[in-house]
Amino acid sequence: MAPDPEPILPDLWRFAGACNVYVVKRGDRAIAIDFGDGEWLAALPALGIAQLDHVFLTHHHADQCAGLQAQTVWPFALHAPAGEEKFLDPLMLARGSVQIQGRGCPNSYAILPGGVPGVRYDMAGFTDLFWGDQRIRFLHTPGHGPNACSVVLDHAGKQVVFCGDAAHAGATLWEPFHLEWDHWTGAGALAAWEGVVRLQGIGVDLLCPSHGPIVDKAPRTSLKKLADRLLELYLAKGQISPGENDHYVAPEVMDCGARRVLPSLYQYGANGYLLRSKAGEALVVDPFSEDMQALDALLAELGDVRPAATTATHYHFDHCDAIPDLRKRYGARAYLHPWLAEPLRNIHRVTVPWLPVQPIQADELWPEQGAWRWNEYEFQVAPWPGQTRWHCIFMTEIDGQRVAIGGDTYQPSSRWNGTGGFCAYNGSRFGAGFVESARLILQWKPAIIATGHGTYYRFHASKFRKVMRWAKAAEKAVTALCPTGDLERDYYLISTEGQKQIDTPGTFFWVA
Repeated sequence: MAPDPEPILPDLWRFAGACNVYVVKRGDRAIAIDFGDGEWLAALPALGIAQLDHVFLTHHHADQCAGLQAQTVWPFALHAPAGEEKFLDPLMLARGSVQIQGRGCPNSYAILPGGVPGVRYDMAGFTDLFWGDQRIRFLHTPGHGPNACSVVLDHAGKQVVFCGDAAHAGATLWEPFHLEWDHWTGAGALAAWEGVVRLQGIGVDLLCPSHGPIVDKAPRTSLKKLADRLLELYLAKGQISPGENDHYVAPEVMDCGARRVLPSLYQYGANGYLLRSKAGEALVVDPFSEDMQALDALLAELGDVRPAATTATHYHFDHCDAIPDLRKRYGARAYLHPWLAEPLRNIHRVTVPWLPVQPIQADELWPEQGAWRWNEYEFQVAPWPGQTRWHCIFMTEIDGQRVAIGGDTYQPSSRWNGTGGFCAYNGSRFGAGFVESARLILQWKPAIIATGHGTYYRFHASKFRKVMRWAKAAEKAVTALCPTGDLERDYYLISTEGQKQIDTPGTFFWVA
């Protein structure tokens, strides 16, 4: 059944559906901006439209074009922004042009599987095409992808801007996680800010977004407010502990290349730590397959140490994928925090970044929060969400110093702005994540924090007090962009496991 057209201006209608589709009529011919599910095509004859000449896609997302897979040939010219062939062209997709999921953030969170054939990629930013004598202009407005364009045309005495997902009513953004082009930088937010400033700089009588209502009251004022909010998000993606020194601990470099942080604590390879016990056993922390050669070299130099136990700070493959190898080679037992054990044993049921390729089962689970003993070491164990929701920390006294081992949630200030990053795809949380984790480390007051990627530094309370202030500001910045003001609804995506299903084809999900 065809949806009802909503008149916007004379001979301009909006069809609500998977996305807003706009149809502009001249005589008995028409053009459309975006396509959605295509059910609106059946309503065109009743509007006096005999021929649809062109369809202009503002960007490649599945909700813009899913209906175009119904057939391979259409009686209209189909256009998309230059550069979108990477995301839409069936042959390029078949050759692996896009990393949809896998060992990092995907190139796009809403790819249409199989793509769309027959697209002309001729909508370059700052160019135009003609429909008869009607000049149709294109403005580069990235954000929901690097190539997205807005369509500008004169109609019924007004300058109408079809902005795709560059803007939403209320100075917000539809699904703002699409601005997270990677897991830690503000590159997408900055690009979106530039595009919105570009929109705000032209005359806009009517702003027509891909989702939500038309913006017909002071659209440029709304765009200015949106630009300010995008800049706040970009800044939130920056330094989390401004002005803090790194406070690195100077290690002793061993012949094998490993670094002795303390007499009984060694850091090897990219991520691994080895804690040596008096019994000649070792606890291997964050074992990564690419670090196994470095671990072998360290064990050879130590000579009398056997890996008897292993654990991980979080589920990312570069911190855990060698657990099975340690089991096989040394009989090491895997002790895991229950938070990160969940995605590791369910890798085929969840879609999150940096999963190992095979499930990993724990031999024994730690308490969610409490004490755990291994040989002479008494550990405090707790969740430590931040970079990812499925993160933990553990602390014990090593050679007279309290050492907390905490993975990637926090880094020294000069490394990645002080954190392993935050993004929706990683399940990063603010108040229930970074704030609580910073509060915990302020309570524990370790002497040294041993983190991922070869970093270990001295604890300074000022860093984590700043982190708490940053996290609250970052949460405010993200929430301000959410159309409903609800992060769980607009920013995070969760799976069908008794909760919410995402309807857009190709969109990722996870078990919460």
